[in-house]
Amino acid sequence: MRKTNRSLKRLVPPATLAAGLVAAASILALTGTANGAGRRASAAAIDLTQTCTHRVQPNQTIQIQAVVANTGDAQIDVPDNGVMGDAGTPLVDTDDFAPTFAGDPNGNGHLDPGESWTYNGSYQADAEDETDIVSVEAQTTVGGEPVSDLAPCETDVAQTPQPGVIVGVSKVSGKVLIKKKGTNQFVELTGQTEIPVGSEVDTTQGTIRLVSGLGGGRTNSSDFYSGLFKILQSRARNAFMILQLEGGNFRACGSRALSTLDARAKRKPVRRLWGNGKGRFTTKGRYSSATVRGTKWLVQDQCNGTLTVVKRGVVQVRDFRKHKTINVRAGRSYLAAAP
Repeated sequence: MRKTNRSLKRLVPPATLAAGLVAAASILALTGTANGAGRRASAAAIDLTQTCTHRVQPNQTIQIQAVVANTGDAQIDVPDNGVMGDAGTPLVDTDDFAPTFAGDPNGNGHLDPGESWTYNGSYQADAEDETDIVSVEAQTTVGGEPVSDLAPCETDVAQTPQPGVIVGVSKVSGKVLIKKKGTNQFVELTGQTEIPVGSEVDTTQGTIRLVSGLGGGRTNSSDFYSGLFKILQSRARNAFMILQLEGGNFRACGSRALSTLDARAKRKPVRRLWGNGKGRFTTKGRYSSATVRGTKWLVQDQCNGTLTVVKRGVVQVRDFRKHKTINVRAGRSYLAAAP
């Protein structure tokens, strides 16, 4: 929001009389009233906000409401075309929309200080997430001083998960954080949405449900919790989704030989991830990975290797150092030893 403030000083520099006369004339022009008495300069300010639907189906009509508020102390004129909307493509005019004015509360035709005007509009959603932007261009009633503001609104369009492209996510419980691919900050997941493959997920304090795309509109899902991981998947039909364990402080393991560590230190968890559900998922640790089709299992990196524990079903564990695959059944575990 741009604010303009033309506050003026009353002191006249003694350097030249001419400069003083020009300054005095400016003060009278800007602060004069009908009877010529001097007054404080008016500060023109406008604030635009909007509300919208945050989760919609592709091609659905999206309703928006914009509110223009006069937050200054100067009366403002908003022209008929002063409030406009764009559905997220600034260089394309076909998706622009003009919100409809809902009416002037006091009927004087001006946006008075402290007054708010409401505008209602709509546009058609695309097949992907998008951001609509509503803007207002107006001017003060006296002097025509320009004032403007804009308000963006992000709309989450429901998409079918695609292998190697996007994955469906929803919070099951607790606190779940997401760092989308291409960004550098974790944000809290509050509902259901889709995120790019390559994103990172922090479930150390919560549980997330992942919906993996298999191609042809088919999906599968599982819940994951108690870990930090990165989502990987190839762009191929029926591709397994790989959840690669991230984070963890391996400095506690030290550079010493494992034989010098006591048993407790060797088994101390550095990072872990629990999985529970059905689907083509692989959880990947330092020294092994666990591939499932429907079970409850744990992959845990320790100083002495990567431990896989199976609570239900059967898990295929790939030992990276031994280059072999082992079937681990419910009630059993396998340790892929560190070098």
